[in-house]
Amino acid sequence: MAAAAALLTVVVIAALLEFLAPDLSYQVRDRAVEILSGSSGRKYRIALGAMTGSSYRVGTTLNRYLLSKKGYELELVATASPGNVGALFDPKQPVDLAAINSADEEATKADGIYGVAALETQYFFVMVPNGSPAREFRDLTGAVNPGVREVGQPPTLGERILEYYGLTREREPGSRVPVSVVRPTKAGMLADFTSGHMTAATRTQFLRAGLIDDVLNPGHHRILPIRDHEGLARSIPGTRAAFIPPGLYGPDRRIPPEPVPTIAVTHLLVARGDVPGRVVRDILEVIYDPRFARDLQLDRDEAFGRNVGGLPLHRAADIFYRRNDLPTSERLGRLSFVASGIAALVATLQFMSRYRRNDRVARRSRLLGSELAKLQTMRKQLNDVADVETARQVMRGADDVLAGAEEDAAAGLLDTAGIQSLRSLHQLCRQAMEDRLEQSGRAHVQQLDAQ
Repeated sequence: MAAAAALLTVVVIAALLEFLAPDLSYQVRDRAVEILSGSSGRKYRIALGAMTGSSYRVGTTLNRYLLSKKGYELELVATASPGNVGALFDPKQPVDLAAINSADEEATKADGIYGVAALETQYFFVMVPNGSPAREFRDLTGAVNPGVREVGQPPTLGERILEYYGLTREREPGSRVPVSVVRPTKAGMLADFTSGHMTAATRTQFLRAGLIDDVLNPGHHRILPIRDHEGLARSIPGTRAAFIPPGLYGPDRRIPPEPVPTIAVTHLLVARGDVPGRVVRDILEVIYDPRFARDLQLDRDEAFGRNVGGLPLHRAADIFYRRNDLPTSERLGRLSFVASGIAALVATLQFMSRYRRNDRVARRSRLLGSELAKLQTMRKQLNDVADVETARQVMRGADDVLAGAEEDAAAGLLDTAGIQSLRSLHQLCRQAMEDRLEQSGRAHVQQLDAQ
């Protein structure tokens, strides 16, 4: 019974907690599952794209702070960026988290991917040598490097924009295709430009990415604008029209000489749904540490970070972003409902207790009245009978009534005052019996004297 009561209590508390405080209920349940599954000590993996990209730099900085604040690190996995979504569901060795951008169509189509945070805005860079005849993106010809991707992976953003402008297909039957897609070699982007391997390269990076600095800082390359960037942004979901500010790169910071129209995406950190809430919460605490933002030169807050490009937020991330929100009408309604339920339960228990007490008093009163009536009848008989033997039989009945009443009192069926009343009446019966014996004795003496 004790075990059943304990189990019932746990079930009731769990149900009440899920209804009244679902966030706390999730945290308790999630932590219990992590501990019981034995996965609390394993290393979680995050896909970050190329090791030279800005996403990988975010990962290394994140690991540094995780190690100092939480005592563990993530395993950084270098991938071809369009494959980060696929890496989350790799049948052989899936990653747990990934860095993607808001224009990745695979993420919005896949089930089981949840947003953790929007990190920063990334800009689409189109870089060409200074001697290139191209004056805008539409003018590109020759070999263009739109980034790395593996066979079977979705096209990069650069390839999608080339396709949008029709630069990778024949514009007329039999005509020459304006642009041929090439992939980077291991020599590096500057070497690929110098060797003629490519005439242009596109990358999606932060403004302060090392890869962009390396290409533009010598001053031999420039950024190509996308003049109709607003129309392009409306055609590619997850992108928006933007401008690359002037004077960020090159000798004496003269590149670009004026704002360059382009498109921008949001750099997102996503996770699978089975990633423990503890890990997600630790990552978010690091991301919103002011020192982390300073090291990466990020300019964002939680209002920006919770907008994850239409993806559902991971449950732990949703709790994190709502931790300082004011109580909603739904939450207040739940509290009111539970308070009303508790008040009703207390009132019901009080009613039942009062009813049981009154019923017990009534039963005691009925039992006492019945026993008193018996003894009262026997006392009258003792006063009326003339035969001593009959009187003794009546007295034995009175003794039996008192003995039964004593047992009832021990069982709680009679209170102290009730049993005391019965004892007093029984004593009167005893006194009547003694009087009867005394009268019988005197009568016998008188009879002997007469004889």
